[in-house]
Amino acid sequence: MRIDLQSSGGFRSALVHLEAGESFVSESGAMYRTSDGVDIDVTTRSRGKGGVLRAAKRLLAGDSFFLSTYRAEQGPGEVGLAPTLPGDVRVIELDGSVDWITSGGSYLGSSPEVELETQFQGLKGLFTGESLFFLLARGTGSLLVSAFGRLEELEVEGEMVIDTGHLVAFESTLEYRVGKAAGSWLQSFLSGEGVVLHFSGRGRVWVQSHAANEFGKSLGPMLPERKN
Repeated sequence: MRIDLQSSGGFRSALVHLEAGESFVSESGAMYRTSDGVDIDVTTRSRGKGGVLRAAKRLLAGDSFFLSTYRAEQGPGEVGLAPTLPGDVRVIELDGSVDWITSGGSYLGSSPEVELETQFQGLKGLFTGESLFFLLARGTGSLLVSAFGRLEELEVEGEMVIDTGHLVAFESTLEYRVGKAAGSWLQSFLSGEGVVLHFSGRGRVWVQSHAANEFGKSLGPMLPERKN
């Protein structure tokens, strides 16, 4: 299997090349094209047990309830995948030594060997302004993540503060806590930043340049009033 990232900038997509017998998993609805001979199977789980329960948890995490599995049955095939929002797409290679955790809606696809599991953030999730759940990816294989805008990889050695709306994925070696962006909670919300995540430890973090929630807040008032 080989993954090529198509184009660049704000409208990136991924083209997955499959040999005969190989397969790939994606969020349902991510496929925009596929070659003839590639079989598509829609399921509620990727690997492991607890299909419907895991699917329900993924839904709470901001991801799709269903997953699509693409399998090249008789010969080589291709699958084109793209996120809903315009932005960047990157491949994270998992070697089994470190798990990766993605924020809601950032998961695009993965190798069938990668196990997906939803993680409850606990009470921290009530204050992040994002989903109460993260999606954990473990095992070996390729993990596709998407972003709204530009993707940037950061190395954390010690501490780093990241806005909740810009978080895409991070290594499980990192710890995090919810905190305020400014000197006080009032100043934080007045500044428009609100809640941030304070990461500590050593590991990698992927962030996106734009925040979908903030974009929605700006776009909403411009839309015509809905007529019943």
